[in-house]
Amino acid sequence: MKRSFVVTLLVICLLSMMSLFAAGQQEKSAVSKDVNLKVYARAYTYQQDDPWKNAEKKLQEAHPDLNITFTYEGFGWADLRTKFLTAAAGGEAPDVVMTDIIWIGEYADGELISDVTEKAEAWQEWADVAPLYKEATKWDGRIYGTWLNTDVRVMAYNKKLFRAAGLDPENPPQTWSELRTAAKQISDKLAPASYGLGFPATLEDESAQTFYAYLFSLGGKILTDDMKKAAFNSEEGVQALTELVDMIKIGATPSSIVSGSSSDINNGVFQDKFAMSYMTKAFGLAKDLIPGLTVEQYLADFGVATIPRADNGTPSTMSGGYLLCVPTGSKHQDIAWEFITYAAGAESQFGYTAARGYVPTFTSLMSRAEDYYAIDPYFSVILSQLNNAHFRPSIPQYTEIAAEIQNAIQAAVMGVKTPKRALDDAARIVDQLLNE
Repeated sequence: MKRSFVVTLLVICLLSMMSLFAAGQQEKSAVSKDVNLKVYARAYTYQQDDPWKNAEKKLQEAHPDLNITFTYEGFGWADLRTKFLTAAAGGEAPDVVMTDIIWIGEYADGELISDVTEKAEAWQEWADVAPLYKEATKWDGRIYGTWLNTDVRVMAYNKKLFRAAGLDPENPPQTWSELRTAAKQISDKLAPASYGLGFPATLEDESAQTFYAYLFSLGGKILTDDMKKAAFNSEEGVQALTELVDMIKIGATPSSIVSGSSSDINNGVFQDKFAMSYMTKAFGLAKDLIPGLTVEQYLADFGVATIPRADNGTPSTMSGGYLLCVPTGSKHQDIAWEFITYAAGAESQFGYTAARGYVPTFTSLMSRAEDYYAIDPYFSVILSQLNNAHFRPSIPQYTEIAAEIQNAIQAAVMGVKTPKRALDDAARIVDQLLNE
């Protein structure tokens, strides 16, 4: 009886020890659980605490049981896409990828980014995303990310050059005919040192976006509604491209816009080389180029206005920007999405957009325009353009489509082809791309 009792007692002790040991191992495992989140983004996003550093703190505070480390890689625009595609193909995808809105269709169709519809709709801040931008996160009706930021293009202009040419610096052109008159007057008086209007005719997307803004002002479209055929070679498209080409023919814009880059032209506004150009983040660019620039000096020497509309058209601008997405190859899908909600939430978006002169996508932030005025005194002009904004088609073939449109613009500007011939030739190739 005693022996049986002793054996039983020993068994109980042994089981208790095993239970304690297992619990200890579980506790040790939980405490030491390592998570490494890798982020691919544009390099400039690492220059301030928002979006990443403050999101790190929030994520770690929400998960004290995890030992989270963060690995970041920064890229230029084209390299970001190339690096992500290469990494995903090799089974080395990051956990978070910053995605240009035009890449969504390509990534979604290629099953490279995760469908986060349920996660997004359960996120308490999702309802605050402005409807236009909420819809732009979707491909085939499903959500694939949330906005880090957006932007809209405006016309920045040099008041000093306006004055030198005898123009009223507080009355920038609002229509194409007014633009032609003002730009020609400036060029006639100041060229070759300064020209009236600068726009890119280089083989880059900014060239296409300038054309698109003109196209949409006339009521034209890039593609048909079903996205199965080109529509940019319509009567509206020919008129839009002709308007740009004519600026060169009358001497308002130099033929050298086919070389260099769009950033060279934008820089030129603040270097007294161009009186007008279309761009985003004008104040930030001006501060980068002019040491010690004050708000007062900026207001005195430079202006920001809406992009001039067709005389018989409506105001139009192009909107772009980036989403944060979770690659399908991420090993930490839920943690990655949670991190994104902190990095792209309204609080973080305000800090990030205010610091860089971007436009918010949350309705609550759009109603705080006064908070942005200290950052950009012309922010009201930028914000007003959201109602006139258009997006490029987020389809898998867009990069190739844009390349053909860029070729057409350059051919027309150089006089190699008429605007109609250039657009028709591009449209034939685009139709083939869309039917493959």
